[in-house]
Amino acid sequence: MTRKHLLVASGLTGGLLAWGYLLFLFSAGWNQNIDWMGTVFEALLFVFVFSWNLVILPHWRSSKTLSLGSLLFLGASFTDLHDEFFAQPRWVNWFVEDPAFAAGSGLIGLGIWFWVKEKERLLEQLRKERDFEASLIPKLSHDLRVPLTNLVGMNSIMEEDPTFLENPKSRNYFETIWRASREMGLLIDNILETHRMKSGTVVLTPEPVSLIPLLEEVCGDFHYQAKKKELALVKDCGPEEIVVEADRAKVARIIQNLLANAVKFSTQGGKIVIKVDCQNSDVIIRVQDEGPGMSEEEISAILQGVPKPRTKITRGAEESFGIGLKVVREFVQLHGGRFWIEPNLPTGTRFCFSLPLRQTDAKPKL
Repeated sequence: MTRKHLLVASGLTGGLLAWGYLLFLFSAGWNQNIDWMGTVFEALLFVFVFSWNLVILPHWRSSKTLSLGSLLFLGASFTDLHDEFFAQPRWVNWFVEDPAFAAGSGLIGLGIWFWVKEKERLLEQLRKERDFEASLIPKLSHDLRVPLTNLVGMNSIMEEDPTFLENPKSRNYFETIWRASREMGLLIDNILETHRMKSGTVVLTPEPVSLIPLLEEVCGDFHYQAKKKELALVKDCGPEEIVVEADRAKVARIIQNLLANAVKFSTQGGKIVIKVDCQNSDVIIRVQDEGPGMSEEEISAILQGVPKPRTKITRGAEESFGIGLKVVREFVQLHGGRFWIEPNLPTGTRFCFSLPLRQTDAKPKL
Protein backbone atom coordinates (compact mmCIF):
# COMPACT_ATOMS: atom_id res chain seq x y z
CA MET A 1 0.00 0.00 0.00
CA THR A 2 1.44 3.37 -1.02
CA ARG A 3 1.58 6.54 1.06
CA LYS A 4 -1.34 7.97 -0.91
CA HIS A 5 -3.49 4.93 -0.10
CA LEU A 6 -2.58 5.20 3.59
CA LEU A 7 -3.66 8.84 3.64
CA VAL A 8 -6.96 7.94 1.96
CA ALA A 9 -7.56 5.07 4.42
CA SER A 10 -6.81 7.36 7.38
CA GLY A 11 -9.11 10.07 6.06
CA LEU A 12 -11.97 7.66 5.39
CA THR A 13 -11.60 6.05 8.84
CA GLY A 14 -11.58 9.41 10.60
CA GLY A 15 -14.57 10.67 8.63
CA LEU A 16 -16.60 7.51 9.26
CA LEU A 17 -15.82 7.62 13.00
CA ALA A 18 -16.99 11.23 13.16
CA TRP A 19 -20.15 10.41 11.18
CA GLY A 20 -20.80 7.37 13.37
CA TYR A 21 -20.53 9.46 16.53
CA LEU A 22 -22.98 12.02 15.09
CA LEU A 23 -25.45 9.25 14.22
CA PHE A 24 -25.07 7.86 17.74
CA LEU A 25 -26.05 11.22 19.22
CA PHE A 26 -29.29 11.18 17.19
CA SER A 27 -30.07 7.53 17.88
CA ALA A 28 -32.66 6.34 20.39
CA GLY A 29 -30.28 3.79 21.87
CA TRP A 30 -29.22 0.19 21.31
CA ASN A 31 -31.31 -1.88 18.89
CA GLN A 32 -32.73 -4.85 20.78
CA ASN A 33 -33.78 -6.86 17.71
CA ILE A 34 -30.70 -7.27 15.49
CA ASP A 35 -31.07 -9.14 12.22
CA TRP A 36 -27.68 -10.83 12.21
CA MET A 37 -28.06 -12.31 8.72
CA GLY A 38 -28.84 -8.90 7.26
CA THR A 39 -26.06 -7.35 9.32
CA VAL A 40 -23.48 -9.73 7.88
CA PHE A 41 -24.47 -8.87 4.30
CA GLU A 42 -24.49 -5.13 5.03
CA ALA A 43 -21.06 -5.45 6.68
CA LEU A 44 -19.69 -7.24 3.60
CA LEU A 45 -21.15 -4.52 1.38
CA PHE A 46 -19.51 -1.87 3.57
CA VAL A 47 -16.10 -3.60 3.38
CA PHE A 48 -16.39 -3.85 -0.40
CA VAL A 49 -17.36 -0.18 -0.80
CA PHE A 50 -14.58 0.90 1.57
CA SER A 51 -12.03 -1.09 -0.47
CA TRP A 52 -13.48 0.36 -3.68
CA ASN A 53 -12.90 3.86 -2.30
CA LEU A 54 -9.31 2.99 -1.45
CA VAL A 55 -8.76 2.17 -5.11
CA ILE A 56 -10.68 5.07 -6.64
CA LEU A 57 -9.96 8.06 -4.40
CA PRO A 58 -6.16 8.24 -4.98
CA HIS A 59 -7.05 9.00 -8.63
CA TRP A 60 -9.81 11.50 -7.90
CA ARG A 61 -8.33 14.15 -10.22
CA SER A 62 -9.12 12.04 -13.27
CA SER A 63 -12.40 10.56 -11.92
CA LYS A 64 -14.15 13.26 -9.88
CA THR A 65 -17.69 12.06 -10.59
CA LEU A 66 -16.85 8.45 -9.77
CA SER A 67 -15.04 9.49 -6.57
CA LEU A 68 -17.96 11.62 -5.35
CA GLY A 69 -20.43 8.82 -6.03
CA SER A 70 -18.19 6.32 -4.22
CA LEU A 71 -18.00 8.56 -1.15
CA LEU A 72 -21.78 9.03 -1.03
CA PHE A 73 -22.35 5.28 -1.42
CA LEU A 74 -19.81 4.59 1.35
CA GLY A 75 -21.58 7.01 3.69
CA ALA A 76 -24.96 5.45 2.92
CA SER A 77 -23.58 1.92 3.43
CA PHE A 78 -22.07 2.91 6.79
CA THR A 79 -25.32 4.55 7.85
CA ASP A 80 -27.28 1.43 6.91
CA LEU A 81 -24.88 -0.76 8.92
CA HIS A 82 -25.04 1.64 11.89
CA ASP A 83 -28.85 1.42 11.75
CA GLU A 84 -28.63 -2.33 12.48
CA PHE A 85 -27.08 -1.68 15.92
CA PHE A 86 -28.70 1.63 16.94
CA ALA A 87 -32.29 2.75 16.51
CA GLN A 88 -32.22 5.69 14.08
CA PRO A 89 -34.93 8.33 13.69
CA ARG A 90 -36.90 8.06 10.45
CA TRP A 91 -35.59 11.35 9.06
CA VAL A 92 -32.07 9.80 8.84
CA ASN A 93 -33.40 7.23 6.39
CA TRP A 94 -35.56 9.74 4.50
CA PHE A 95 -33.05 12.58 4.17
CA VAL A 96 -29.61 10.94 4.53
CA GLU A 97 -29.41 7.20 3.87
CA ASP A 98 -31.81 6.72 0.94
CA PRO A 99 -30.79 9.92 -0.97
CA ALA A 100 -27.11 9.04 -0.47
CA PHE A 101 -27.67 5.53 -1.85
CA ALA A 102 -29.58 6.90 -4.85
CA ALA A 103 -27.18 9.76 -5.60
CA GLY A 104 -24.10 7.59 -5.02
CA SER A 105 -25.36 4.84 -7.33
CA GLY A 106 -26.23 7.35 -10.04
CA LEU A 107 -22.89 9.16 -9.83
CA ILE A 108 -20.96 5.85 -9.86
CA GLY A 109 -22.81 4.81 -13.02
CA LEU A 110 -22.21 8.22 -14.61
CA GLY A 111 -18.56 8.14 -13.58
CA ILE A 112 -18.06 4.69 -15.13
CA TRP A 113 -19.71 5.96 -18.32
CA PHE A 114 -17.32 8.94 -18.40
CA TRP A 115 -14.40 6.57 -17.80
CA VAL A 116 -15.46 4.26 -20.64
CA LYS A 117 -15.85 7.19 -23.05
CA GLU A 118 -12.42 8.52 -22.07
CA LYS A 119 -10.82 5.11 -22.65
CA GLU A 120 -12.53 4.88 -26.03
CA ARG A 121 -11.19 8.32 -26.93
CA LEU A 122 -7.66 7.35 -25.90
CA LEU A 123 -7.86 4.07 -27.83
CA GLU A 124 -9.05 5.94 -30.93
CA GLN A 125 -6.21 8.43 -30.53
CA LEU A 126 -3.74 5.54 -30.15
CA ARG A 127 -5.14 3.86 -33.27
CA LYS A 128 -4.74 7.07 -35.28
CA GLU A 129 -1.17 7.49 -34.07
CA ARG A 130 -0.41 3.85 -34.94
CA ASP A 131 -1.91 4.26 -38.41
CA PHE A 132 0.07 7.46 -38.89
CA GLU A 133 3.27 5.67 -37.86
CA ALA A 134 2.46 2.76 -40.18
CA SER A 135 2.08 5.13 -43.13
CA LEU A 136 5.00 7.36 -42.13
CA ILE A 137 7.77 4.76 -41.89
CA PRO A 138 7.56 3.51 -45.52
CA LYS A 139 7.30 7.09 -46.83
CA LEU A 140 10.19 8.24 -44.66
CA SER A 141 12.31 5.25 -45.71
CA HIS A 142 11.59 6.02 -49.37
CA ASP A 143 12.40 9.73 -48.94
CA LEU A 144 15.70 8.85 -47.24
CA ARG A 145 16.58 6.17 -49.78
CA VAL A 146 16.25 8.47 -52.85
CA PRO A 147 19.09 10.89 -51.98
CA LEU A 148 21.12 7.98 -50.64
CA THR A 149 20.76 6.13 -53.94
CA ASN A 150 21.93 9.25 -55.77
CA LEU A 151 24.92 9.46 -53.44
CA VAL A 152 25.84 5.81 -54.05
CA GLY A 153 25.48 6.36 -57.80
CA MET A 154 27.84 9.36 -57.73
CA ASN A 155 30.28 7.31 -55.67
CA SER A 156 30.21 4.54 -58.28
CA ILE A 157 31.02 7.08 -60.99
CA MET A 158 33.97 8.38 -58.96
CA GLU A 159 35.21 4.81 -58.41
CA GLU A 160 35.37 4.30 -62.19
CA ASP A 161 37.59 7.39 -62.60
CA PRO A 162 41.19 6.23 -61.93
CA THR A 163 42.55 9.79 -61.88
CA PHE A 164 40.19 10.76 -59.07
CA LEU A 165 41.27 7.87 -56.83
CA GLU A 166 44.98 8.52 -57.41
CA ASN A 167 44.82 11.44 -55.02
CA PRO A 168 45.07 10.01 -51.43
CA LYS A 169 42.88 12.80 -50.05
CA SER A 170 40.19 12.21 -52.67
CA ARG A 171 40.32 8.45 -52.05
CA ASN A 172 39.86 9.04 -48.33
CA TYR A 173 36.79 11.19 -49.01
CA PHE A 174 35.45 8.54 -51.37
CA GLU A 175 35.85 5.73 -48.83
CA THR A 176 34.23 7.81 -46.08
CA ILE A 177 31.19 8.55 -48.26
CA TRP A 178 30.99 4.89 -49.34
CA ARG A 179 31.08 3.59 -45.77
CA ALA A 180 28.50 6.10 -44.52
CA SER A 181 26.12 5.46 -47.41
CA ARG A 182 26.31 1.68 -46.95
CA GLU A 183 25.71 1.95 -43.21
CA MET A 184 22.82 4.36 -43.71
CA GLY A 185 21.29 2.13 -46.38
CA LEU A 186 21.45 -0.92 -44.11
CA LEU A 187 19.91 1.04 -41.23
CA ILE A 188 17.01 2.23 -43.44
CA ASP A 189 16.44 -1.33 -44.66
CA ASN A 190 16.41 -2.65 -41.09
CA ILE A 191 13.89 -0.03 -39.95
CA LEU A 192 11.65 -0.84 -42.91
CA GLU A 193 11.93 -4.60 -42.33
CA THR A 194 11.14 -4.16 -38.63
CA HIS A 195 8.00 -2.26 -39.59
CA ARG A 196 7.01 -5.00 -42.05
CA MET A 197 7.52 -7.68 -39.39
CA LYS A 198 5.30 -5.79 -36.94
CA SER A 199 2.59 -5.39 -39.58
CA GLY A 200 2.89 -9.03 -40.72
CA THR A 201 3.66 -8.20 -44.36
CA VAL A 202 7.01 -10.02 -44.66
CA VAL A 203 6.87 -12.58 -47.47
CA LEU A 204 9.41 -15.37 -48.06
CA THR A 205 10.36 -16.01 -51.71
CA PRO A 206 12.55 -19.15 -51.80
CA GLU A 207 14.86 -19.84 -54.75
CA PRO A 208 18.13 -21.75 -55.24
CA VAL A 209 20.89 -19.57 -53.78
CA SER A 210 24.58 -20.24 -54.30
CA LEU A 211 25.94 -19.41 -50.87
CA ILE A 212 29.66 -18.85 -51.56
CA PRO A 213 29.19 -16.16 -54.27
CA LEU A 214 26.64 -14.47 -52.02
CA LEU A 215 29.19 -14.35 -49.18
CA GLU A 216 31.79 -12.91 -51.56
CA GLU A 217 29.35 -10.22 -52.64
CA VAL A 218 28.37 -9.24 -49.10
CA CYS A 219 31.99 -9.20 -47.92
CA GLY A 220 32.81 -6.95 -50.86
CA ASP A 221 30.21 -4.48 -49.62
CA PHE A 222 32.13 -4.23 -46.34
CA HIS A 223 35.55 -3.74 -47.92
CA TYR A 224 35.91 -0.09 -46.94
CA GLN A 225 34.40 -0.53 -43.46
CA ALA A 226 36.92 -3.29 -42.75
CA LYS A 227 39.77 -1.31 -44.33
CA LYS A 228 39.16 1.67 -42.04
CA LYS A 229 39.71 -0.52 -38.93
CA GLU A 230 42.36 -2.71 -40.61
CA LEU A 231 40.19 -5.78 -40.17
CA ALA A 232 40.78 -9.04 -41.98
CA LEU A 233 37.65 -10.70 -43.37
CA VAL A 234 38.40 -14.44 -43.45
CA LYS A 235 36.00 -16.85 -45.22
CA ASP A 236 36.19 -20.51 -44.22
CA CYS A 237 33.77 -22.13 -46.65
CA GLY A 238 35.50 -25.28 -47.86
CA PRO A 239 35.96 -26.30 -51.49
CA GLU A 240 32.43 -27.55 -52.15
CA GLU A 241 29.71 -25.40 -53.62
CA ILE A 242 26.70 -24.97 -51.31
CA VAL A 243 23.26 -24.29 -52.74
CA VAL A 244 20.45 -23.50 -50.32
CA GLU A 245 16.78 -22.95 -51.07
CA ALA A 246 16.08 -19.56 -49.49
CA ASP A 247 15.10 -15.97 -50.08
CA ARG A 248 18.32 -14.50 -51.48
CA ALA A 249 17.66 -10.91 -50.39
CA LYS A 250 16.82 -11.94 -46.83
CA VAL A 251 19.83 -14.24 -46.48
CA ALA A 252 22.01 -11.38 -47.73
CA ARG A 253 20.40 -9.08 -45.15
CA ILE A 254 21.13 -11.62 -42.40
CA ILE A 255 24.82 -11.77 -43.30
CA GLN A 256 25.03 -7.99 -43.79
CA ASN A 257 23.68 -7.33 -40.32
CA LEU A 258 25.98 -9.86 -38.68
CA LEU A 259 29.01 -8.45 -40.51
CA ALA A 260 28.01 -4.87 -39.68
CA ASN A 261 27.72 -5.84 -36.01
CA ALA A 262 31.09 -7.63 -36.09
CA VAL A 263 32.83 -4.67 -37.77
CA LYS A 264 31.29 -2.20 -35.35
CA PHE A 265 32.43 -4.03 -32.22
CA SER A 266 35.79 -5.35 -33.45
CA THR A 267 39.03 -3.84 -32.22
CA GLN A 268 41.47 -2.12 -34.57
CA GLY A 269 43.52 -4.61 -36.58
CA GLY A 270 41.39 -7.59 -35.57
CA LYS A 271 39.94 -10.44 -37.56
CA ILE A 272 36.43 -11.51 -38.52
CA VAL A 273 35.91 -15.13 -39.53
CA ILE A 274 32.91 -16.33 -41.52
CA LYS A 275 32.65 -20.10 -41.35
CA VAL A 276 30.20 -22.24 -43.34
CA ASP A 277 29.43 -25.88 -42.53
CA CYS A 278 26.88 -28.40 -43.72
CA GLN A 279 25.35 -30.71 -41.12
CA ASN A 280 22.75 -33.22 -42.26
CA SER A 281 20.03 -31.19 -43.99
CA ASP A 282 21.13 -27.79 -42.68
CA VAL A 283 23.80 -25.25 -43.52
CA ILE A 284 25.36 -23.48 -40.51
CA ILE A 285 27.02 -20.07 -40.80
CA ARG A 286 29.10 -18.57 -38.00
CA VAL A 287 30.34 -14.97 -37.89
CA GLN A 288 33.09 -14.67 -35.31
CA ASP A 289 34.65 -11.38 -34.15
CA GLU A 290 37.34 -10.38 -31.66
CA GLY A 291 35.44 -7.59 -29.95
CA PRO A 292 34.64 -7.10 -26.25
CA GLY A 293 32.10 -9.93 -26.15
CA MET A 294 28.60 -9.99 -24.71
CA SER A 295 27.15 -10.70 -21.29
CA GLU A 296 24.66 -13.49 -20.66
CA GLU A 297 21.97 -10.86 -20.10
CA GLU A 298 22.62 -9.25 -23.50
CA ILE A 299 22.64 -12.62 -25.26
CA SER A 300 19.37 -13.64 -23.59
CA ALA A 301 17.71 -10.33 -24.55
CA ILE A 302 18.72 -10.71 -28.22
CA LEU A 303 17.53 -14.31 -28.43
CA GLN A 304 14.19 -13.28 -26.91
CA GLY A 305 13.77 -10.55 -29.52
CA VAL A 306 14.11 -7.61 -27.11
CA PRO A 307 17.71 -6.38 -27.55
CA LYS A 308 18.87 -3.66 -25.18
CA PRO A 309 20.98 -0.62 -26.13
CA ARG A 310 24.63 -1.62 -26.12
CA THR A 311 27.62 0.72 -25.99
CA LYS A 312 30.77 -0.24 -27.82
CA ILE A 313 33.89 -0.47 -25.68
CA THR A 314 36.34 -0.16 -28.56
CA ARG A 315 37.70 3.09 -29.97
CA GLY A 316 35.01 5.55 -31.09
CA ALA A 317 32.35 4.30 -28.69
CA GLU A 318 28.80 4.39 -30.04
CA GLU A 319 25.47 3.00 -28.99
CA SER A 320 23.75 0.15 -30.78
CA PHE A 321 20.05 -0.65 -30.29
CA GLY A 322 20.15 -4.16 -31.79
CA ILE A 323 17.69 -3.51 -34.63
CA GLY A 324 19.86 -5.45 -37.08
CA LEU A 325 20.09 -8.49 -34.79
CA LYS A 326 16.33 -8.48 -34.34
CA VAL A 327 15.96 -8.58 -38.13
CA VAL A 328 18.48 -11.47 -38.24
CA ARG A 329 16.51 -13.45 -35.66
CA GLU A 330 13.18 -12.96 -37.43
CA PHE A 331 14.52 -13.71 -40.93
CA VAL A 332 16.26 -16.89 -39.76
CA GLN A 333 13.10 -18.14 -38.07
CA LEU A 334 11.09 -17.21 -41.17
CA HIS A 335 13.27 -19.68 -43.11
CA GLY A 336 12.67 -22.38 -40.51
CA GLY A 337 16.20 -22.03 -39.16
CA ARG A 338 17.73 -21.35 -35.76
CA PHE A 339 19.72 -18.37 -34.46
CA TRP A 340 22.03 -18.56 -31.45
CA ILE A 341 25.07 -16.85 -29.95
CA GLU A 342 28.25 -18.50 -28.66
CA PRO A 343 30.96 -16.82 -26.58
CA ASN A 344 34.28 -16.66 -28.44
CA LEU A 345 36.65 -16.84 -25.46
CA PRO A 346 38.82 -15.11 -24.43
CA THR A 347 37.37 -12.18 -26.42
CA GLY A 348 34.65 -11.63 -28.96
CA THR A 349 31.36 -13.25 -29.87
CA ARG A 350 30.28 -15.89 -32.37
CA PHE A 351 26.89 -15.30 -34.01
CA CYS A 352 25.50 -18.51 -35.53
CA PHE A 353 22.49 -19.39 -37.59
CA SER A 354 21.28 -22.43 -39.48
CA LEU A 355 19.15 -22.67 -42.61
CA PRO A 356 17.52 -25.77 -44.06
CA LEU A 357 18.92 -26.71 -47.46
CA ARG A 358 15.35 -27.26 -48.67
CA GLN A 359 12.33 -25.20 -47.68
CA THR A 360 9.91 -27.95 -46.70
CA ASP A 361 8.61 -26.32 -43.50
CA ALA A 362 8.80 -22.64 -42.64
CA LYS A 363 8.27 -23.16 -38.92
CA PRO A 364 11.20 -22.00 -36.77
CA LYS A 365 13.33 -24.49 -34.90
CA LEU A 366 13.46 -23.74 -31.20
